[in-house]
Amino acid sequence: MSARKPVLLYFYPAQSSFVVKDLRLMERQYEVRHQGFLPRKKWQTPLVWLWQVLFLLRHIWQAQALVVMFAGYHSYFPALFGKITRKPCLIVAGGTDCVAFPSIGYGVFANPLLGRFARWSYELATHIAPVHEKLVWQDYTYQPNDFPHQGFRFHCPDLKTPHTVVYNGYDASFWRPDPGVTRHPNTFLTVCAGLDMRFTQRLKGVDLFLEAAHRVPEAIFTIVGAPDGFRFPNQPANVKLLPKMPLADLIAVYSAHTFYMQLSMSEGFPNALSESMLCGCVPVVSNVAAMPDLIGDSGFVLRERNVGLLEQLIRQALSTDNLAERGKKARVILVEQYPETRREQELLTLLSRLISQK
Repeated sequence: MSARKPVLLYFYPAQSSFVVKDLRLMERQYEVRHQGFLPRKKWQTPLVWLWQVLFLLRHIWQAQALVVMFAGYHSYFPALFGKITRKPCLIVAGGTDCVAFPSIGYGVFANPLLGRFARWSYELATHIAPVHEKLVWQDYTYQPNDFPHQGFRFHCPDLKTPHTVVYNGYDASFWRPDPGVTRHPNTFLTVCAGLDMRFTQRLKGVDLFLEAAHRVPEAIFTIVGAPDGFRFPNQPANVKLLPKMPLADLIAVYSAHTFYMQLSMSEGFPNALSESMLCGCVPVVSNVAAMPDLIGDSGFVLRERNVGLLEQLIRQALSTDNLAERGKKARVILVEQYPETRREQELLTLLSRLISQK
């Protein structure tokens, strides 16, 4: 009879791909009891909190540790209960919980109340595991309308909680170029959820993507994630919209495009960009957070949020000779530096260390 696995409590605000992957890897070593924090309306938040407290009261006594994906309202009680019971609480900082962009109302720290709960959570936690160094602190120069720095240490200047960076990881055996698909020249792709929202269009740089399509009519610009029947006002003829699709179907779409473009105002360590690079796309990214470090010299970086500079960058990219080699280099970067096994090993090692120190 095999020994029972130690119990781990896991909390998250939504079942994103980040959450599902971390849940799967933690289940290899722990019995993971998990709970989402998903109020459909703001007024339901106290009820969801109550449900979370009841969950904690029931399970915390058997738990070896608590893990929370992102900081916010949902992280406060797990961090507090961990502190009271002297059980280690690890917060995985993923992006929005490290920034504030008041100009578009984005980021945990752009909301004073939500930012306060995130700050309390970080202070109560035993340890923080950001997915990239730039979420700890970064100089921000991409656009001038918000703070000159970002990162949880900038927004929580007196924070004493230690941190360890644990990069995202990806399965290169799943995300690989589809040999049955022809990669078309002069093609740009981006993937975006919530495409019909103006806020999302600006946050994810879709507005720039569309302006670039107007200015570079000889190229094809594809966006994945369009709701049924959705079209942009004055949509350029060279813009193609595809619906949201299963991950497995994205492989063929990535493999059919030469460039993947991510022009976000804020990012953590973006999944779609990483997946596209593993499928051989040449990355074109904004000078934000992990992205310039992630792509290295395989792609192109838009230094400032300016459509004129973007047009120049696109024309430079289109006139580059060694695009196939750049696409291969992009894949090698992800395969060698950010394998899923690395995240699994580093995250589980960090959890074991925190548990042994309690």
